[in-house]
Amino acid sequence: MHEKFFNDTIAKYGDTVLRVATSITGNLTEAEDIFSDVFFVLWQSKKDFESEEYLKAWLIRVAINKAKNQKRLASNRYNVELNEAIAASKDKEVISDIDEAMSRLEDVEKAILYLHYFEGYSFVEIAKMMDLPDATVRSKAKRAREAMKEFLSEE
Repeated sequence: MHEKFFNDTIAKYGDTVLRVATSITGNLTEAEDIFSDVFFVLWQSKKDFESEEYLKAWLIRVAINKAKNQKRLASNRYNVELNEAIAASKDKEVISDIDEAMSRLEDVEKAILYLHYFEGYSFVEIAKMMDLPDATVRSKAKRAREAMKEFLSEE
């Protein structure tokens, strides 16, 4: 692998990998470890990526898998905000409610919502990335939105 390709890939997709990992683990320190692991796997990979989209999807898939594995292994975690833009908001109570609602979702649901609403992927693209049927991704997204809406309306 060429060093320039590697450095360019980190510059281009590093934030996405970190945000995906953070959205699943809820822990910035664990997400940073996952970030390192993902790019270490890329460095060692002999894979020939056919397109930029394929490369990005591959990185996201590796990040999701590593984050899910890390979350299973982790015993002591602390939650961090899902998105810096939300964290910068002045209404800390709303932030806290959103974080609490997100923390109640399954890992897969968190990843689907993050990829759809923050990264702009369609449900079809997410289904391919996560190796799930399109209908499953759509139903999990709907369930996650309903669960968040219910929790937030209670608050």
